[in-house]
Amino acid sequence: MLAAGVAVSSVIGLSAATMASAATSVKPAATPACGFNCFNLSSLTLGPRTIQNAYVPGNTGTGGKVGQKVNLHFASNTQVNADFTGAQVGTLLNFCPNFGGVGLAQTSYVCINYPSSYPVFESNWSPFGNQSGLCVGAKLPVTSGENVTLQNCGTNATTIWVGDLANTRIRNGRVYFPWVNGASTTFSHQLTLTVDPGTSKPINQLKLQSLNKLGSSIPDTQLFTFTFGPVA
Repeated sequence: MLAAGVAVSSVIGLSAATMASAATSVKPAATPACGFNCFNLSSLTLGPRTIQNAYVPGNTGTGGKVGQKVNLHFASNTQVNADFTGAQVGTLLNFCPNFGGVGLAQTSYVCINYPSSYPVFESNWSPFGNQSGLCVGAKLPVTSGENVTLQNCGTNATTIWVGDLANTRIRNGRVYFPWVNGASTTFSHQLTLTVDPGTSKPINQLKLQSLNKLGSSIPDTQLFTFTFGPVA
């Protein structure tokens, strides 16, 4: 696994030292058992203290299954459902057939429209640091408005996400960009990770929505960043 913060910073010109300094004087949000093996995904619209979470009853790290919803939840070092491992697992060079890789369809939007250097992410639900084999994805065929849910890792392209670095935004020393789903085959308006702050049961449901450039600006609900272990 590549160190995602370093890889992204090298692409857009941020130094690793800058990224590290932004993560000082913080409290752990992963459980102690997961520690820095876990990463914390957060959105620009809700801030770095509200992180990716599997909506599984009881918050015990058990009972997760395919189809359960994924949302953003306030960070806590006792919130085992917010333990995720993985982050960057390569680049499109490794996954797109047109670049010599395997895993994504040649008709995938990301393989047709993005360069081979763009980072590829996979997010494995790992309560207490134990990988469950369930990854953040969606059911097939992917559609706009669909809930993001737990899916079996490595079985289809919905659990693969690609960082759209052309639409990067830097805020308070953090690097934010859209995460485009690898199963999106639309010729335009690629399906992108989006948080909906207006939902309940769960709150802050993650969904797939068409990337909304609003002229030249991506909405905050479609811009995400992550850190390992602690969050600010």
